[in-house]
Amino acid sequence: MKIGFGVCSLGIGHATRSIPLIKKLVEEGNEVVLISYGRALELLQQEFPELRSYVLEDFPIQYPERAHQFIPYFFSKSNKIMRSMIKGHKQFLKIQEKENFDILISDSRYDVFHRDRPSFLIIHQLRIMVPMRFLREMTLLYNAYMSKYFTKILIPDFEHEPLSGDMSHNFGMISKNRVEYIGPLSSFQKRELPRDIDALISISGPEPQRTIFEKLVLQQLSELDGNIVVTLGKPESGEDCNGHIYSYVSREKREELMNRSKLVISRSGYSTIMDLYAIGGKAMFIPTPGQPEQEYLARYLEERKISGFMPQENLDLKKLMERAKYYKGFKGNYDINRSVENFVRVISEWS
Repeated sequence: MKIGFGVCSLGIGHATRSIPLIKKLVEEGNEVVLISYGRALELLQQEFPELRSYVLEDFPIQYPERAHQFIPYFFSKSNKIMRSMIKGHKQFLKIQEKENFDILISDSRYDVFHRDRPSFLIIHQLRIMVPMRFLREMTLLYNAYMSKYFTKILIPDFEHEPLSGDMSHNFGMISKNRVEYIGPLSSFQKRELPRDIDALISISGPEPQRTIFEKLVLQQLSELDGNIVVTLGKPESGEDCNGHIYSYVSREKREELMNRSKLVISRSGYSTIMDLYAIGGKAMFIPTPGQPEQEYLARYLEERKISGFMPQENLDLKKLMERAKYYKGFKGNYDINRSVENFVRVISEWS
């Protein structure tokens, strides 16, 4: 089959979690064509240099400083977002006319679909977890409307004992027969390495919050005991290393560092959480200010005693590390191939 695979470019998490799916599709003899933008597309091109690709820009969302500001921002930009999606879909239709894909797969891109082809949407956040419940349901209604053009909605989580909580569970306005819970997705796996890093501090996120986070970490680094490794999340600097501080690390190096770490301190993005679920170990989170998804996930996992969190504005790394002992951490050893096989099973029903 000829498959068009669209990937959201807001961060690289969508790209990294799509890697095992793309690998499986290629291994089974399918012709896969990548459709994405920016760093996400660059990462996929590095991982799959043999695959053809198209540049298709998605709407550049800028997160406000506080979660309660997200909905006003979202609705103030809704017309622009919609125009961007319509423009992107028109551009995609030109790609479809040229390529004539048999199946379309879209990781969180509402512009990559076709009415006459089986189209699958991979998404983990159907409900945006802003503070007000009414507004949460409004975002679910919006996503339910936008997803109606897709044959199936594939959620990278478990139906029971979920990692994403109410973000993609407990909704009634989307028919259950349109939803498949395929299980967590990650390009990482558990490796038998010594846990010789006391804490891996992973700095990431959109600017200016990434730089603010970096400054706070570097100011407090001398107060921490043990073997501490820091990754700054600055790809423009290349894979430069100064002592135990890396400007940027490759996907393979990050997998190694996470497997060697007794504790991971990072943003609470869902892709990171799925990576941790695959690898296992303890984690403490600093949600990106203004991102309701990360703030919700950090609280949700703390309620389940899996991991704790601390707001960036009150960051005290020493206290955060001391608190880690009160949480059970992620079990790890989850075989991502189970999720990949679920994915293949679903799309095969429409091939």
